[in-house]
Amino acid sequence: MNSQRKSRFSYKSIQNMQKALLLLPGVLLYGIFNFTPLMMMIPTSLVDWPGIGPKEFVGLDNFKKILGNEYYRDQLINAIGQNVVFFVVIIGTFLVIGTSLALLLSFKTYGRKYYQVIYFLPYPMAGAAVAYLLNLFVNPRGPLNALMMQVGLTDAPIPFLGSEDTALTTLALFYSWHRMGFAIMLILSGILAVRTDLLEASMLDGANRWQSIRNVVFPVLGPAFILITVIIMVDVFNNADYTLLIMGAEAGPFRSTDIMGTFLYRSAFGASAAASDANFGMSAAIGLITTLLILPAALFLALKNFRNN
Repeated sequence: MNSQRKSRFSYKSIQNMQKALLLLPGVLLYGIFNFTPLMMMIPTSLVDWPGIGPKEFVGLDNFKKILGNEYYRDQLINAIGQNVVFFVVIIGTFLVIGTSLALLLSFKTYGRKYYQVIYFLPYPMAGAAVAYLLNLFVNPRGPLNALMMQVGLTDAPIPFLGSEDTALTTLALFYSWHRMGFAIMLILSGILAVRTDLLEASMLDGANRWQSIRNVVFPVLGPAFILITVIIMVDVFNNADYTLLIMGAEAGPFRSTDIMGTFLYRSAFGASAAASDANFGMSAAIGLITTLLILPAALFLALKNFRNN
């Protein structure tokens, strides 16, 4: 009896040790390149520092200026609101189009392996290359406007990136096209994990294909949807590569594409090379505010994974 308990404990210890060793490289890399810079933002947010020269300790003045000064507060509210719109467009596109394409790929159709490669192909591309290509595509003289005018959808070219009404949505669709392969693969893996006997049982009970998908497949996709939502939320609130590359630090037109990433960049480096209001302390404070905005979603995902394990 004692030997049996001892062997079970020994096996569990070995299993935990293996898990720890497998996780160690990822934890170290995350700590060096993500967690450490995040912790360094805390002391940086307490100083006024243009990036060169001595630092002036100002305490919580950077936070007071962002939240209390009308000029900075309006930029913050505008950036948060547009970041939410940016995120909603992207996640809606992923969950609707990504799920539809994943479902089509799950059927035993001819050439589905080639379609998987085609859908995933944009994902490894650099953001700068995607921004450049898609900017050419939606240009007033680009192929999209030419096609729309040719088929009679519009009489004049549409300035997709030159209008306040369409610029933010266009950039969100850029992001969606670039990262769609990631969403499709996650959702497809969830679909393929559904037991075939459950689908066969639903068919035998008289359910058609749509009813089987809705009642058997969709409930299983919940974890994949949550994972995609949290990962995309963290990414779009931290990064602003498409906006910076195409619209610049001012996030035109008239800051209609300004999100937290561009607001942070503008605070750290200014809107132009001749800017004199650059303040790394201010940008660090904006970064901490952004972290507080996305922290609940990240903690929810971490706790959910911990409970499942």
